[in-house]
Amino acid sequence: MNVEQRIRERAYEIWESKGRPEGQDFEHWSQARDEIEPYYKEGDATAGSIESSVAIPMPRSEGQG
Repeated sequence: MNVEQRIRERAYEIWESKGRPEGQDFEHWSQARDEIEPYYKEGDATAGSIESSVAIPMPRSEGQG
């Protein structure tokens, strides 16, 4: 999915979550763009997803504990 499609979907989700108000398209689009674009600019379209936000535990070094 490209960035514009993802922004469109997120803007729609925001619109629905706010009770489908009329005349706030620009605000919803801007909010969606602000949420989505940073992940695509990093070059990783999955950044920010739940899979990428799960930390992998690092092994303890000797002497810690």
